[in-house]
Amino acid sequence: MPNRKSSNKRQAQGFNTDSKEDINAIALKYIKERNWNKAIDTLTAARSGSKSVLKQQVNQVFNEAVKAGQQNKDLDSLALHCQLLALDPGHAIGMRNFAMLLKRSGQYQAAHHFIKKSLAIKPDCPNGLNTLGTILADLGKNEEAIEVFKKALAADPSNCNAHNNLANQYHLNAEIDLAFIHTSRAIKEESTRAVLWLDHLTHLNRVCDYERLDKINWWNVLNLIPPGWISTSFLQVLTLSETEDEQKLLLHVIERWGDTQQQQAIEQPIEAFSKPPISDREPLRIGFISADFRDHSVARFIWPLFENLDRSEFSLYCYSTYQAKDAWREKFESSATKLREVSDLSPQQLSEVIRRDEIHVLFDLTGFTNGSRTGSLAWRAAPAQVSWLGFPGTSGLKTMDYLFLDQYLTPTNQEFITERPLQSRGTTVCFSEIEPAPITPTIPEKQRGYLTFGTLNNTYKMTRRTIKRWASTLQELPTAQFLFVRREFQSHLLRQNILKEFEREGISRERIHFYNNRLENRHYLDCYNEIDLTLDTFPVTGGTTTTDALWMGVPVIGLEGPNIHQRVCSAILHHAGHPEWIARSEQEFKQIALNLAGDQQLRMQLRQSLREEIKQSRLCDSIQFASDFSDCMRQLRQSLA
Repeated sequence: MPNRKSSNKRQAQGFNTDSKEDINAIALKYIKERNWNKAIDTLTAARSGSKSVLKQQVNQVFNEAVKAGQQNKDLDSLALHCQLLALDPGHAIGMRNFAMLLKRSGQYQAAHHFIKKSLAIKPDCPNGLNTLGTILADLGKNEEAIEVFKKALAADPSNCNAHNNLANQYHLNAEIDLAFIHTSRAIKEESTRAVLWLDHLTHLNRVCDYERLDKINWWNVLNLIPPGWISTSFLQVLTLSETEDEQKLLLHVIERWGDTQQQQAIEQPIEAFSKPPISDREPLRIGFISADFRDHSVARFIWPLFENLDRSEFSLYCYSTYQAKDAWREKFESSATKLREVSDLSPQQLSEVIRRDEIHVLFDLTGFTNGSRTGSLAWRAAPAQVSWLGFPGTSGLKTMDYLFLDQYLTPTNQEFITERPLQSRGTTVCFSEIEPAPITPTIPEKQRGYLTFGTLNNTYKMTRRTIKRWASTLQELPTAQFLFVRREFQSHLLRQNILKEFEREGISRERIHFYNNRLENRHYLDCYNEIDLTLDTFPVTGGTTTTDALWMGVPVIGLEGPNIHQRVCSAILHHAGHPEWIARSEQEFKQIALNLAGDQQLRMQLRQSLREEIKQSRLCDSIQFASDFSDCMRQLRQSLA
């Protein structure tokens, strides 16, 4: 028999107290299993009381559920929402809030199910449509999401959330003028919401609107936002982190996020971690969490491990946070010991799945990019947890044990990271799948009669100081031109802001050129045939673009700093055998560029020799890459035994 106190509590919540079973306990079991429909059905079957009692309890439970959600007590809030929907199955707002919570915990399919139920009750609800759009976006259905956000704005043209989310979807399509229009409208409608300003930072960076960027103290904006919400902006925040003081601010921001994840793991515990057994007679079980087991650069970087690691010594498990079906996905499915689709699992569920596989070493490959599950590692899932590839910096998690680095990537100041460096003897990336695009036999300068600098780097990396650095070099070479190549340069706003900045530094707009290779259906590698020298960005430096340029016979001049995001380009140049192109100061950067600009004979020679140099380097040696990785894993194995 239930005690009187708990019986009275259930009666007060509008549930039948005569059941022999403890209804709440049964429902809680389903809630912990994430079986939401059964949890709601169980509570619904036990519902009792008059209409007035039920109405009173609906309001009480709704308020408690909202409060728990605002306090980031997601599991408590989800349980309360199950009670709410049992009491009132037609509660559209409660259904929408429930979907939002499910989305927040990474359960996108379940979130989609419940938001559709909410919209069946209120089909034209702008907030409901906006929530549906965000869930579709999380499911990778970009075009569907755009149409839903448009529908939300048709119902409510001043809906700042729909404007903001539509901007983010246009951003993914590189339609950055449209993105900028909608992010600006979001800010106009709700200028005091810090979270909207943080997304606005992304769009300001993409169009290089330095005038507006410089008017705002972004570190203050970050401090106004709940720390659990800020991780999606970390790539953009890297561009603000050039000086040592700024990098300390960056570390503080990321650690704030990490502390929030740790607190959630404490408040929503799973079964206590049990270290999986390991012996010399069994393979080391290595897990990889990624959204990119598909046609993606990350897939190419890690594929040599799947091709070359000794499977009697290592078992490889893949945890995919993005549903995809292509040739690359099939390769991983056929090669991995196990590939699990985990895109719809909560952080706790993902950790439980990994624990059941008894993984010894777990790599997070996604970091703070799309499909991120970095927060899941706050729930300890493996004895050794390692961050690699997804984000060029610290995770801020105390449960992230290592950063996989090489001797050149490792920061000069260990205080910039919360993890220990796990240092490879070689590289941390392997470019074994670069396409053999033809290289024109003659350098552009010989064809045109003037030197062409250029870049294919992402526009968010192009800070005002970067443009000034490039312009300073152009000032010394009056006939030299600069070529920007990316599909984003179809943007009128971006082109005008770039031109205005060069003119501010005394470089006429006639010397600056833009090219959208996608519009011309031209492969991006072929565009390097139009460039004599590549000038890299800073503080966020080029990675894949650096190797692409070298592969196409184009020298790259890079600036190196003390932190990881400031060392990606220089690490590649070291491994490529050209440390002489690495600058440690702006003056040295310009001098290296001028020296190369003045040595046409050397550049003609490099045009034909750089690809072979790259092929012979560690950057493209997949067997050596796998061997170096194996050595690191053996070291970890010894520490775990």
